[in-house]
Amino acid sequence: MSFRKIVLALFLSSPVYAAGKYDLQSVPHVDIETRLVPGSDLTGTPKELQGLWWLDGNPLPDEVMSMAGAQWSAVEENGEVVGYEAILPVFDEGVWAWHDSLQGRLLYTFVRKSRLRYIASFNRDFSFGQITPVLDPISFLPGFEVPPSLLVDFTMTLVADGEYSRDSIVLGAKHSYRFRRIVDGDGKRLPAFAEFVDRVRVPNALVPICDIPGKELPTACAK
Repeated sequence: MSFRKIVLALFLSSPVYAAGKYDLQSVPHVDIETRLVPGSDLTGTPKELQGLWWLDGNPLPDEVMSMAGAQWSAVEENGEVVGYEAILPVFDEGVWAWHDSLQGRLLYTFVRKSRLRYIASFNRDFSFGQITPVLDPISFLPGFEVPPSLLVDFTMTLVADGEYSRDSIVLGAKHSYRFRRIVDGDGKRLPAFAEFVDRVRVPNALVPICDIPGKELPTACAK
């Protein structure tokens, strides 16, 4: 699946409204956990999704992500919790690492200007999740959700401890890669970290840093 097709599916409108200002820093992938915030008890991240996750096999120029910036809430039916839902600002500090390359910089520019957020909906044991992109390019209009369909669909299915299959349908074409945990909720590197560093496609990662002081996620730049 081509880079162009995936970008077209994610960004269905022209981004005309930029999120808060961010500085972009280039860091070696071996130091990635010093620039991203691993999901943990402190960030309110469910244990099943804590740590940092390697997007192993992702065709887009982004490599590592964290759920630390997500805001979680329980989903109830008839008074019983049946799942959990979170909103994650993809463009914010501490939660995503992009390739320090022309493609990576272009993709981050689209993500930032369209204020891309993911609505992540999981079942109760976090064995399956549905991801809905939300674009918010115009400040005075509601965000635009890209609902699951036969043309665009993003899911996560647990296949092993610390590993999800990320299955996508983009413009009718199917693609799969893996979310693999490389750092745990305590900030400790896991065995997959060494494989990640060895196989990463570019020397450095690109991470956004909010220029408004503050350590809480989401940052002031994302609000």
